[in-house]
Amino acid sequence: MSCACGCDGVGWASRARTPARLPGDPARFRYGAILERLLDRISQAQALGGRPLATLGRSPDDPAVALLAAAAGAHHVLGWTLHRLAVDSTLPGTEDRAALVRLTGMLGHVPRPAIAAEALLAFRVGTLPGAPDVVTVPRGLRVGTVPEQGELPVTFETDATVEARGAWNALPPLRAFALPPVSEGTRSVEVEGITLGARAGDRVLVHAGSDEDGTSSWLLARVTDVDVAASAEPARTVLTLAGGQLLSVDTVLTEPSGPGTVILLGQRAQAFGATAPDITFMPDAVRIEHGEELPSKRLPVEWKNFVMGALSDHDGLWNIHLDTVHPQAAPDRVVVLEAASADPPVGVARVSAVRETAQTDFGLSARCTRITLNPDLCQDFNVKVRETVIHGETARGTLLAHLQERVLPVTDPGPGGEPAPPQHPGFPPQNLPDRFYLAGKPTLPPGRQVILTGRTAGGRTVTEAATVLRVEHHSGGSPVRQATLVVFDAALAGRWTDATLTVIGNVVPSSHALTPATGAETLGSGDPAAVLPRFPLGQSPLAHVAAPGPRGYAPAIEARVDDRRYEPADTLYGEGPDSHRFQVTERPDGGSELRFAGRLPSGTGNVVALYRVGGGSAGNLPDGQLTQIVTPVTGVASVTNPLAAEGGSDAETIEELRTAAPRAVRTLDRVVSLTDFEAFAQAYRGVGKASAVELRAGLRRFVCLTVATTSLAPPAPGSDLVAGLHAALVAAAPPGTRLRIAGFVDLPMTLALALASDPDLPRPRVEAAVRAALVRDFGRSARPFGTAVHRSQITATAQGVPGVRAVLLTRFSAPGVTPDAQGRLPCPGPVMVTGPGPGPARLEPARLLSVAGGDITFTELTG
Repeated sequence: MSCACGCDGVGWASRARTPARLPGDPARFRYGAILERLLDRISQAQALGGRPLATLGRSPDDPAVALLAAAAGAHHVLGWTLHRLAVDSTLPGTEDRAALVRLTGMLGHVPRPAIAAEALLAFRVGTLPGAPDVVTVPRGLRVGTVPEQGELPVTFETDATVEARGAWNALPPLRAFALPPVSEGTRSVEVEGITLGARAGDRVLVHAGSDEDGTSSWLLARVTDVDVAASAEPARTVLTLAGGQLLSVDTVLTEPSGPGTVILLGQRAQAFGATAPDITFMPDAVRIEHGEELPSKRLPVEWKNFVMGALSDHDGLWNIHLDTVHPQAAPDRVVVLEAASADPPVGVARVSAVRETAQTDFGLSARCTRITLNPDLCQDFNVKVRETVIHGETARGTLLAHLQERVLPVTDPGPGGEPAPPQHPGFPPQNLPDRFYLAGKPTLPPGRQVILTGRTAGGRTVTEAATVLRVEHHSGGSPVRQATLVVFDAALAGRWTDATLTVIGNVVPSSHALTPATGAETLGSGDPAAVLPRFPLGQSPLAHVAAPGPRGYAPAIEARVDDRRYEPADTLYGEGPDSHRFQVTERPDGGSELRFAGRLPSGTGNVVALYRVGGGSAGNLPDGQLTQIVTPVTGVASVTNPLAAEGGSDAETIEELRTAAPRAVRTLDRVVSLTDFEAFAQAYRGVGKASAVELRAGLRRFVCLTVATTSLAPPAPGSDLVAGLHAALVAAAPPGTRLRIAGFVDLPMTLALALASDPDLPRPRVEAAVRAALVRDFGRSARPFGTAVHRSQITATAQGVPGVRAVLLTRFSAPGVTPDAQGRLPCPGPVMVTGPGPGPARLEPARLLSVAGGDITFTELTG
């Protein structure tokens, strides 16, 4: 059947793309339905007491039917057009993006344009001889990917001019040196240097610790072997020890000393008289004259006044004559007295004075050295003349400290919650999560972005971005031991072992937005007579980059009129004719144009714009992909992105506009309820998914917002996305609102299904359909945070796929998750966890159970 308008009975409008949701019954506007209604109405018409047209046929050859067919065709076109206009005026029904943009614009919603991804680029400055020490990385430097076969390169452009230095390629933290523990079980010690002069058989005192009451613990041991390692780095002397015992000594006796002190007792002596002959072998006359008087008339058995020394009457000190001259005896040196039968058998004293003299007594005569000691040892050793061995100090050394692996930043408090003692001798403490020491004196300027990378104590590699707030240079008492305390503008999320941590200082921010090769573009000439003048941009799409504000982005453009810079604005409402502001609007063809609020001064080509183009989800790249310097700079050896490029998103599609507009009306840049937090976050640049819950930390309540990026990955620690979203939400929330923004822990599910499929359908086709359905319902984009998955949900989705006869879930697991008794994989949301110690509670982020197509396997269901 045909009609005068050329319709084939179905109509041209029916062949157009029909929207999924049309109000009313579209079939009523079809040509055939209209013609049938016209014919029915004509056949029912009454005239002259009857129905003269009741016998009218329906052949198109009849002129009357042809006339009705022409009318039906006209009504068909008109009806469909009016219906289309009505549909385009509704949010759920329209398929015209321009109409949808205007419709949602009346609700206050601005469609999100394509947003450029951000990446932090780490440049490595060459360090070969002759290379410049300082290199300026200019703004606009392009860095791209190395594409695989069939791929196109992705190019980023630096956002700022940054000074880079070879010394900042990799800044190491200040390593903490720790002395080895000393106890009675210590069998060897390493002493700094090779000048100690120890020999086998010498005694040593090794400092083992100090108490607050002024006493120190010292290990007294005998040296059995000495190994001088002069070629080691650093050079050292290794002492093998035996017979160690711990002594409690008044600190005053061993001063000056401290942790790690080693006192070599290389001088061995006895008291004068220790080698005196036995008086019982002497003539009786000698025994009577020089012996010790006994109460009876028996002959003396010991020399008269046979003691090591005597107390001085004027100062109360103990003077001991040694058996010979000992040149190494000197004031303030330490001596150790040993006598097996004494109680205690070992004593430590300090030499107060030394004098060379002569002594005659006990049948002996010799030149000797008299030393003055602490009198407290008099009672224990004075009568042990022959038995006591005196070990005198000959040299002092220091234990060799070894690098100790610590976790940075150091946040452990001291006893009782007090600040921990300094981790590095000579430097102030650093037990805060936003700071630690770097070795040397790097002069990182405030505001410089750096990247910290290393491994945790568990061996996991962690990379995080941070911004330097300030640096403080310190010296540990030695010109070669210098350090810089670097303080960041926020607490660090990572915890690294200092042996693996590296701070990359040559970091430059960049965006997936490129400046045209032509540079600044002349848009036109000003005309004072024009009201709200408009100027289209020559290239598109205009890039939008991260910027402060409720949406988190702004157009990357700078406009000038007669070299005067004009300010961008979201709206020109309320701007007067003298305003120096402009607004960027989207044109129906996808381009952009500038609309100025005020009247522009006259001039030829005086309206100029410098802008960038690009953006979109193609800029979301994994770490290590941006390695090709497109515009080389002298002195720069290489570049990479240690962190993933994130935040890029494509322009809102029609379906996204349908859901985003109601959210915009709900918030209007203000947040109160938890759903407001979610809607606000999902409208922010770079956020692909958000969920808000209320948690408690002690007596305080706060909002915990879990977010995923547009690539559905957790935001990188220290990223500008989290900081910018937090600032925007705090500004939009009621005063006093506490907010925490966290990422999530991905729990990839592994599924194995035994499948019985329709034998009339290809098995691979059915498996592909089941895999697609499972990814659709349980992929990362479809799953909410903190929601468990039941076995029956997986089975129901698979069973609903055409061609599936029966299905059995044979494997249903996720790493670190144990199914519960109901057959679910638990998936907790964010919770506050309190540790066993007195420390504050910590936030445990939400989990996300999801499945990828590669984690689904199939087997044949038999039986």
